[in-house]
Amino acid sequence: MSNKILKYVRAVVFIAMVAGLVKCMDYAMMPSGYIRYIIHETDNADTDDGYDNIIIGASHARSAINPVKLDEAGASDNAFNLAIPGETVTDSYYLLMESDRHNNVKRVIYDLDYQYWCNYAEREFEDCFIYTWIPFSNVKLKYIADNLLTKDFRTVYSKRWAYEISPSAIMNNLKVKSSAAYRNYSMDAVEIHDAGGPYAAKGFFYRDMKMDSLVPSDIVAWDESGISDKVLDSFEKTVQYCKKNNIELVCVTSPITPTTSVNGYSEQAGAYFTRLCEEYGVEYYDFNLLTMDTLPRTDDDFFDEEGHMLGELADRYSDILASVLLDKCDKSTAFYGTYAQLEQAVYENYVTK
Repeated sequence: MSNKILKYVRAVVFIAMVAGLVKCMDYAMMPSGYIRYIIHETDNADTDDGYDNIIIGASHARSAINPVKLDEAGASDNAFNLAIPGETVTDSYYLLMESDRHNNVKRVIYDLDYQYWCNYAEREFEDCFIYTWIPFSNVKLKYIADNLLTKDFRTVYSKRWAYEISPSAIMNNLKVKSSAAYRNYSMDAVEIHDAGGPYAAKGFFYRDMKMDSLVPSDIVAWDESGISDKVLDSFEKTVQYCKKNNIELVCVTSPITPTTSVNGYSEQAGAYFTRLCEEYGVEYYDFNLLTMDTLPRTDDDFFDEEGHMLGELADRYSDILASVLLDKCDKSTAFYGTYAQLEQAVYENYVTK
């Protein structure tokens, strides 16, 4: 064998050894997480047509929209909540495409949380926490081509952003990953610390953890000038993908803590999303404006100031969402016309029970 060929062989062997070492480190140091489970569930529905309604968004959507309620009301045949805490506008686009690879998606319910739109700082490794769990496919290749070519090359194949390197954590990871629950994608092998309640079904967690008072939150300020071109581009791609594939797109903002909705930035964000969705010809509903008669609620129905719903309110809200999707809701009476009307109702009767 010539020296020239030997050099290439050595290079290939070295690369293979490094790749193998990285995979071993991923296996030992990367905890079993919710994203692995939920993407697998999305890709493996129990029916021939799969899921027909997909919910995307972040933690508010995961706490607020119960897909079982949509099914029971007849708004969907088999809905699924693919909202993931920390899910960015860019993530939502690729998760939609991934879900559509395996399901006959007819409608997407997109929960818009402005906190993922304003001044969202891109990060080298942490932004890939959802990408890493997408199975190898044309969707994953598109993600790499669209987002990772200008990043540290290690983001393409390494999960180092989530490594737990203590000996006890490594031993626990190895124990979990050698279990039947892990191999079978069972929730028993998933460590979740932020759900606030038990896993119900189909991507929905029923929050029942209630503190003596609302948990304080660092709420992002509204800043329309801080909405990046990448965020807008990702939203536009989502809209165009739905139109191209004959998927109905319904954008919503789920209700948040009443006092936060009137003292914070919900009005500005809602006005912006209304204009944006009108521009793209997409339905948008700001459910913060639901009247208190339509959806009775107080601060006590939420876990924190930011607005993560408790399960009882989430079920009632999901019933109303279903009625809106079915066009069985009189929107002229179900919604306040202005935030001033909402504010009056909140401070007259509904701050606390």
